[in-house]
Amino acid sequence: LSPNHCVAVNTDRSQLSKSLARNKVLLGNGQEHGGEMEEVQAKQDLQLSIRRVTPFTDASDFTIVVAGLGGGTGTGAAPLIAQWSRSQICPVVSVVAIPFIHERERRYVALRGLKKMVEACDCTIVIDNSMESHVPSSKERRADELASLAVSGLTDLVSQMGSIQKQEFRRIVSLGSIATLCSAPVKSRDMIQSAVFEALKSPSARLPLSNTRGAVLLYRGPDAIGNGHAVQAYETLVSLAGHEVDFIYGSVQRDSDPRICLLLTGYDYATAVRTFVEFIELYDIEYGQTNPG
Repeated sequence: LSPNHCVAVNTDRSQLSKSLARNKVLLGNGQEHGGEMEEVQAKQDLQLSIRRVTPFTDASDFTIVVAGLGGGTGTGAAPLIAQWSRSQICPVVSVVAIPFIHERERRYVALRGLKKMVEACDCTIVIDNSMESHVPSSKERRADELASLAVSGLTDLVSQMGSIQKQEFRRIVSLGSIATLCSAPVKSRDMIQSAVFEALKSPSARLPLSNTRGAVLLYRGPDAIGNGHAVQAYETLVSLAGHEVDFIYGSVQRDSDPRICLLLTGYDYATAVRTFVEFIELYDIEYGQTNPG
């Protein structure tokens, strides 16, 4: 992505200065606060300074908000940025990471932040750090790699769509408030079914495949895929999900090894919470999450 199309947002001045984004917004006054009154003032400063982000997103027809949840800045600021950037003509998709299972308190804070995110966005792609242990180690952390794939994939896909396709894309990603991302290399276009199967084995968040209502497939490689290969990918997906799903696909031609990214949509917040929390009754008691059942 071009740094010209990115806005970096932080309450930490030194971290913000390291960003390659051309546009930068320092939230609050960049200082630590101690007392109760200072914390109240800090919260007000944060909310006011977040407004400085919207001039950058107002000119866009599609906004992606990337944040880590479980701390103070991302959990507090990201939902407001999403809310103020979203409109009838500008959908907002967020890509958020939640902490490891052993970080129980931060994970609970992240889930409360996730609730605000899903209320503010058309769709929220969840990257669960606890999935790190389920995949082979690599140079990059899995969460960072998936976040990068999500942002670049969405950008590539939406940038080549016409107005009607964009409407269909927004409809599919809005089938549920939460989504998960799967990715895998494609050894050859004739093996795209195997690639879909491999991708589904390591999603960004462990959500029940049977609850999937929509899917967006992006193929990236030297050659584009045609309808026949897209149909094969779709048939593999629905055979594993056990039912039909709404589906769109696109190709981006790049001089790189072929890879698919599969965005699965249609999940709700209640399903996600019961997937992400081992002791759901404890979460219900501590944070007042009512059981829809």
